Amino acid sequence: MHRLTTLPGGWTPDTEGVIFVEQTPAPIVLLTAADTDIQTLAAAHAQLPSGFAAVRAANLLNLQQQLAIDTYAETVLSHAQIIVVRLLGGRAYWSYGLEVVRQVAEQTGALLLVLPGDDRPDAELLSHSTVPLTIVNQLWRYLTEGGVANWLNALLFLANQGLGGNYAVRSPQPVPTVGRYDWQSPSPVRSYQATVGVLFYRAHYLAGNLAPIDASAVP
Repeated sequence: MHRLTTLPGGWTPDTEGVIFVEQTPAPIVLLTAADTDIQTLAAAHAQLPSGFAAVRAANLLNLQQQLAIDTYAETVLSHAQIIVVRLLGGRAYWSYGLEVVRQVAEQTGALLLVLPGDDRPDAELLSHSTVPLTIVNQLWRYLTEGGVANWLNALLFLANQGLGGNYAVRSPQPVPTVGRYDWQSPSPVRSYQATVGVLFYRAHYLAGNLAPIDASAVP
């Protein structure tokens, strides 16, 4: 049996051996199938106050094999105090993983929050959580609205709930589905005869991935 490190782009069933997600433990762990969630989390994490608890994130595409899930549960999840699972496709998408995560939470007392990966309620998923639905719903609203600011407040909110934090937290802020991003030039811009608009996915804005957009607007 070959032990492989995590591969970019997710789990490939044709790859020989088992893919292991190798991470050190942390108080907060997020599992999601969306790379944009991890990008947004990284951007929000950079704005957290000094001394904030460590956070880990993993893509569920790399946790599809039972041995990989069991190993990750033993090495990372069993040490977490808060576990967030964000699923697209309902319980069937990651049924074995949900069973393992729920068992870990029962054994360790970690807070478990299981959320849909979109804006459609899923009572079956929510029922796997070990905290009151009011807390799950609040976190779901943060992550559904998206954006770095909402994710930042989501992390502060989680710390208040499960890590004894006392952070000031804003309520989830709506983010328009369509909008205009006004790029500000760092230097005076000369007049041009033509104005060109650049269209880009809202997901880039929500994840704070605006460097390529800004670069394309440099005169």
